[in-house]
Amino acid sequence: MKGRPLLIRHVERLAPPDTATLNSLLDTHPGVPLLVTYTPEAAPGPCLQRLLDTLAARSVSLPALRERPDDIRELLTSLTPGPTPGQPPLTWTLDALRALERHPWPGNITELAHLVRALTEGRRSTGPVRRTELPDPVREGPAPRPLTPMERAERAAILEALRLNGGNKARTAAALGIGRATLYRKLRGYRG
Repeated sequence: MKGRPLLIRHVERLAPPDTATLNSLLDTHPGVPLLVTYTPEAAPGPCLQRLLDTLAARSVSLPALRERPDDIRELLTSLTPGPTPGQPPLTWTLDALRALERHPWPGNITELAHLVRALTEGRRSTGPVRRTELPDPVREGPAPRPLTPMERAERAAILEALRLNGGNKARTAAALGIGRATLYRKLRGYRG
């Protein structure tokens, strides 16, 4: 059996009879070009474990996209379709690239590919893609960590002092007895 490889995504979702069929195919045609993606969840059943063992000698582990943000720029080059006649190529501003690199990508490369496709198909403006054109979750960055009760109280005190001082950060810092740099750092840390 030669030709194009067969790609099966999320092989862990296959029913046991389908996995048994794949095992049988590999037994009778050991050189079949088969690519599978596997996301470990629960312990695999015996059929799936046999398939994974068969493919283990030629497997590659690929970390999630969130663990390799440096790959985003190269992936964008690969995922962005070539320019069509009368349309400029899709390019990205530095601010948009940084937002893409900060996003946790729960949908992995598939989510990135969908984003690129949606921008390519639905974009009305010209020039590089700006951060403001990205979907809200990507544009806004990862959700902030939950604040401790002490941090929430401190944040509330800072926001109240800012309100009492008309938003003037220098007066707010002086009223709180902290330096302006400390106030800015705390506001950045409590963002969201």
